[in-house]
Amino acid sequence: MTTRLFAVRHGESTSNVRGIATSALEGYPLTPRGRRQAAGAGRELAGRGVELVYASRILRARQTARIVADSLGAPLTVVPGLEEIDVGVLEGRSDGDVQAAALVNFDRWLGHDDLDHGFEGGETAREAMARGAAALTGLVERHRGGTLAVVSHGGVLALALIHLCHNVTSGFVRSHLLDNCAVVEVSVADGEWTCDTWATTRPVAPMAGPAA
Repeated sequence: MTTRLFAVRHGESTSNVRGIATSALEGYPLTPRGRRQAAGAGRELAGRGVELVYASRILRARQTARIVADSLGAPLTVVPGLEEIDVGVLEGRSDGDVQAAALVNFDRWLGHDDLDHGFEGGETAREAMARGAAALTGLVERHRGGTLAVVSHGGVLALALIHLCHNVTSGFVRSHLLDNCAVVEVSVADGEWTCDTWATTRPVAPMAGPAA
């Protein structure tokens, strides 16, 4: 019995445009472009048999998921555990230190497997990975043999799918970060998670990072 999961990053938000670090549940809605991206994701998923749509509790993901669910005629449920990595003391900031910290963190996580590093006052990569993976696993176990879409965030999705999918490596993700409303297709059979497509990339297992 195979379960299919479509993991979708949220559409462009005002925080994306303004370069603001945020993991707050409210504020920073989708831009008009983000709404168009969400509608495009709905079209991409049309005819794929999606029965249910789940969303992170954060506003930009909820708004994206509502547009996707409405276009598919599928019910939408908001669940905990899918939120973006907690940015701690950087919440709401957009200065140069924010961009520098984000670049350093992703390099340490994806380039050096330093998962115990994180945002001051927020989460480490290991914590966010475990949280996101547990949320996705719970949804798949709840809907075995079904097809569902999950709207979440680029950071937590990347970490969770590295942990869950046997053919997703940190090296690959580092060079294929998810754009707004990018869709990752995953199949789960007999407890094994396989990434079938990562946005526009059709991987050959195992996914490989760039040559050293």
